[in-house]
Amino acid sequence: MTDPLPASPSALAEKSADFSWDGHALEPGIALALSGGGFRAMLFHAGALMRLNELGVLSMVARVSSVSSGSIASGYLACVWNQLGTPDAAGSYAQFKEKYLEPILAFSREKIDVGDILTGLLPWTSAAEQIEGSYDKFLFHGANLQALPDRPQFVFCATNMQTGVNFRFSKAYAGDYVIGRLADPDLPLTTAVTASSAFPPFLSPLMLALPAGSFTDWPGQAAGAGEVIDPTPLRTRVLLTDGGVYDNHGLEPIVKRYMTLFVSDGGAPFARTADVAVDPIRQLQHVFDVTDNQVRSLRRRDLINRYQAAKNANLQANVVDPYARFGTYWGIDTDPTKVNPAGALPCSTATAHKLAALPTRLSDLGETQSKQLINWGYAISDKCIRTHYNVAAIQ
Repeated sequence: MTDPLPASPSALAEKSADFSWDGHALEPGIALALSGGGFRAMLFHAGALMRLNELGVLSMVARVSSVSSGSIASGYLACVWNQLGTPDAAGSYAQFKEKYLEPILAFSREKIDVGDILTGLLPWTSAAEQIEGSYDKFLFHGANLQALPDRPQFVFCATNMQTGVNFRFSKAYAGDYVIGRLADPDLPLTTAVTASSAFPPFLSPLMLALPAGSFTDWPGQAAGAGEVIDPTPLRTRVLLTDGGVYDNHGLEPIVKRYMTLFVSDGGAPFARTADVAVDPIRQLQHVFDVTDNQVRSLRRRDLINRYQAAKNANLQANVVDPYARFGTYWGIDTDPTKVNPAGALPCSTATAHKLAALPTRLSDLGETQSKQLINWGYAISDKCIRTHYNVAAIQ
């Protein structure tokens, strides 16, 4: 007997839109999303986090959502959060550079992707297992999800290959709205980060095999009560791939929960070129790139429209609106000449374009370019925040 099919494609989309992850509604508050993009994005985000800290915004963030290599950046932030101490009168952490930025830069000098991929070809292991070991060895050192702070809440997003939806890891729960919820997951932080950054096809899937009964139905989502499928067979072996497959900006966990959204995008811009290969393999890759670019563009356009709606309505910071949002977006390919508040750091457009075009690798990009990526994330986040958001209103 085959599993029953959904009545229509829209039925699953409607369930996803209406689904409540943790029993909370939209509320005023600040959330942050970090995209994927290899060490390029990780370093870009690190620079942006440095500036958010100096502006006193980081200490006010209620939730950090991340996908792919953005989860490396946010995972290490979660690791050291309790070591940052108490923020000063301006809301910034004095030890942020020492405790966070310098270790992330040191980690970026590792070369882990090719070696782990090749070792992962051996029959008793996988590339995902090798990457998981490398993350733990060089960065996370045995940290567990249960050791993370309660606030901000860190949410690491992967994509469930079997259900096709966003699978979340956090201190409070792990799971997706189809297979159910694993409460208070006693899992290594490196497992969550690896699942989130398991870039296909070489680094994925990560297989999550848990004892029977680990997952429970979400409240109001009982299996057999009109659900699209019975989740039971999907709970024994969960196959996870990069969170960017589902949502490369990491927006879903924050856009329906908080009114103020800061979004850092280190993803590679789509390369427009007349020289497109037409052999079957490279043509298929290019089609995938076009599809991915379209999805990312649609999500980004909706986000910008939400920011504009808040401006048009002249909303106050303590209100809740179903569509409009406060905050700002910055990307690794943002034109620095289009955002230029008073006192902004000078930025070379040519250098920015060069950095945006760096390969998506989990490998050393070179000392000069790695530091330039941190500086670029710092500078463009500062430009966008001070142009589009009233920082003084929250201090």
